Amino acid sequence: MRVELLPSSIGSAGMLQFSLSVLINDYTAIDAGTIGCVGPLERQQLIRDVFLSHSHLDHIASLPFFLDNVYRPVPECPRILASAATFESLRRDIFNDRIWPDFVRLSREETPFLRLQELREEESVNSCGLQVTPVQLRHPVPTLGFLVDDGAGCVAFITDTLPTERVWELLSQRRNLRAVFLECSFPASSGWLAEKSGHLCSRTFAEELRHIPAEIPVFAWHLKPVFFEEIATELQRLQRPGLTIAEPGRVYVF
Repeated sequence: MRVELLPSSIGSAGMLQFSLSVLINDYTAIDAGTIGCVGPLERQQLIRDVFLSHSHLDHIASLPFFLDNVYRPVPECPRILASAATFESLRRDIFNDRIWPDFVRLSREETPFLRLQELREEESVNSCGLQVTPVQLRHPVPTLGFLVDDGAGCVAFITDTLPTERVWELLSQRRNLRAVFLECSFPASSGWLAEKSGHLCSRTFAEELRHIPAEIPVFAWHLKPVFFEEIATELQRLQRPGLTIAEPGRVYVF
C-alpha cells in the first residue's frame, strides 16, 4: 500500500499542513483539502474514489476544483463517498449555485461530474482493490475515520476526534495492522481548545497511544501550523519508538 500525505502549500512550508488529503495507490483519496491543487493534472485524473471524513473546510476545500479539473463529457466520473450528514452539508453549503455550481443536479441532468455513495458506519466498501471501513469518531459534526486494508496490511487514518474507544476496539481485531495516522491538532497548553473543538492535544494524543501496540508505527498529523514547533517538541518528549510526524509529499509504503 502506497500512502502519500499531499502537500497543502505553495513554496517551502515543509512539514506544515494547512489542509488535508491522502492519496493511496494513486487511485483512492481520503479527504479533499488538497487534491484539486495537485499537479500535473494527470495525477488528479487517476483518482477514482474520494472518501470524505466530514464537512469541515480543511477536508473538502478543493473538492469543487478537483471535480471541475477532471470533468469530461463521458459517463465515467469520480465517486465521492461520505456520510449522509456530509452530503447534506455539501449540497446546502457548497454545491448550491451560489458558492459553486450544483454538480449534484447537473450530474443527474447531463454527463455526470460525480457519483455519490453514502457510507454507513463499519460497513466496508471496495475501492480499487482496497477494503475501506468507516468508523465513527468524536467531533462537533459527524466524522469518520477510515481503516484501509489491501489484504496484506491495514492502515488506520484517524483525524479530527476527541479520545475514542471504538476505533481501538476494531483495530485490536486486525492482525495485519501496519500503521496508524493519528491527529494531534494542539499542544497541551491548548488542551481546553482541543476539547471544545473536538480534537486531540499532545496530552490526549499520548493517552490514545496506549491503545496501539508498541511495534506499530504511528504518524502524527493534522498539527495546527501555528503550534507546529510546540507540538513537535511535546511529541518528541514522549520517546515512543516508531512515532513520527507525517511528512507532506513523502510516499510511505506499508
